[in-house]
Amino acid sequence: MIRRLFENKNMLFYKMFALVSLSVFIPVALVGLLSYEKSKTQLSTVTTQFLEDNLQLNARQINTFLGNVEKESDKMVASRDLQVLLGARPPANPQEEYEFINRMIEIISHEKGFNELYVFPKDIEKYPRYRQLIRLTKIDPTPSFFKQVFDLQNRGMWYHVWDSSLQQPIFIYVRAIRSSYYYEPLGVVAIQIPNNAVREMLSPPSSFKNYMFYMVDSGGNVISKPAAPGFNESLMSDKDWSKAETELSVEGWKLVAAVPKKDLTGTISQIKNFTFLIVIGSLMVITVLLLVIVRSFTIPIKKLVNHMNRVRMGMLQPFVFHQHHKDEVGQLIRGYNQMIEGMNDLLETTRSMEADKRRLELQTLTHQINPHFFYNTLDAIKWKSEKANVPDIASMVMKLANLLRFSLNNGEEWTTVEREVEHARLYLEIEQLRSQRSFQTFFQVDPGILKLKMIKLVLQPLVENAVKHGVNRLPEGTGKIRLTAKRREQDLVFVIEDNGPGLQRDSPLKPERENKGQQHGIGLRNVNKRLQLHFGSAYGVRMDEGRTSGFRVTVSVPVTNEHGSD
Repeated sequence: MIRRLFENKNMLFYKMFALVSLSVFIPVALVGLLSYEKSKTQLSTVTTQFLEDNLQLNARQINTFLGNVEKESDKMVASRDLQVLLGARPPANPQEEYEFINRMIEIISHEKGFNELYVFPKDIEKYPRYRQLIRLTKIDPTPSFFKQVFDLQNRGMWYHVWDSSLQQPIFIYVRAIRSSYYYEPLGVVAIQIPNNAVREMLSPPSSFKNYMFYMVDSGGNVISKPAAPGFNESLMSDKDWSKAETELSVEGWKLVAAVPKKDLTGTISQIKNFTFLIVIGSLMVITVLLLVIVRSFTIPIKKLVNHMNRVRMGMLQPFVFHQHHKDEVGQLIRGYNQMIEGMNDLLETTRSMEADKRRLELQTLTHQINPHFFYNTLDAIKWKSEKANVPDIASMVMKLANLLRFSLNNGEEWTTVEREVEHARLYLEIEQLRSQRSFQTFFQVDPGILKLKMIKLVLQPLVENAVKHGVNRLPEGTGKIRLTAKRREQDLVFVIEDNGPGLQRDSPLKPERENKGQQHGIGLRNVNKRLQLHFGSAYGVRMDEGRTSGFRVTVSVPVTNEHGSD
């Protein structure tokens, strides 16, 4: 029995048994090997790494915030209106200074963002009233201050100071404003950021209540912390705190994360919880392994089902799989591919038979187009010859001969636009001679398409319908038939229209009408069907049914080549 169990035909069961055994035994063995101290060490390592990642994330947020402030100064530095205002001569009287202040307020209101922004003219002492309005008292705009900022060229500089009124530190970014044309210094722009705005960018992990962020300057002094006390003091000792730090975008500034060491090691209860998490994690691993097991067998089946759907849509391709599979799935796929090959052979045979059937149908449609017209014409010739020696009989016979020659076309199905139009013209001339009815014909053909190829016997049935159902129903001499041939992008378009009574409700001229007892309109139906068999449903005969008088039909065929031949 054991031997039969592990035979090739039971390989599917063998694989499932082996993988399930491994997925259960390995996680249980790992859980048994984990000790109390290993769990505690691993928890500490994972937590430390998590805090380090959190520190890097917050450092990026602080750098982005500081960078946005520096970008905000770009708008002020590049402001042409501000440069013009600062480049003008200082005000000579209070009125001019008031105008300067109003203009400055307008520019700052238009250009500044969400932060407090101030502009110091280079000669600030010449703007006493404006100086009194500036609330930024932490900057003393002395000549040495301006020189320090101007020496930075296009770069800016960050300050950090304690603001007693706000009871918190503030950060100030200063940058020189220069003329775009002469590059001469015109003044200084200062952007003030309160400490709480900076700390809003920080996101400490919620699992550590005592986790704190600090910002320190190049001297290691605290310049930002959660509480106001401690500004410009040194950091706490490393005895009871674990710390990590990273550089900020401002030179010398660092972001420091500090957490009590007892929070990292945790309590016994936390270690127990961690052990519980290990067990849960093992169960998750087992679940993942079981999913792998199921997928290893269901994915080939799923792919096979998807392939079957493509086969149902007509894509008869063999299913590609690894030939070394010897289990039940492999046997199923090999049998399926043999079925696909048999279907391909059967379809190839059917396709060949359908091609022969289509070719015979086209030939039949071509030969049934106009036999009644030729018989009627020959009867008319016979009648005229017996009646009298009329001079136009010779002309009729000659035109009929030409018409027959164009129709036969040496057995070829294709002709040129020039020959097809000439064929229609000969028919109309013969019809006028045969019926003794006078009507006018007009031909408008684009010379550029005369040599292009097209299917023969397309236009003659259409002008025949124009004669029979159009001008023949009008008083003598009033009938008109117009044939227009032109090219529209990659299509040849032929329009045949007459001024007859038009398309009636029960007219047999519609190509889709199948009245077995009527022969009228057979030409239109045949032409439409021939064109759609050749070129698809996008081409064929289209009638203008919205006309109240007259009749117009449009034929469209694709351009098959640029250079036909007679």
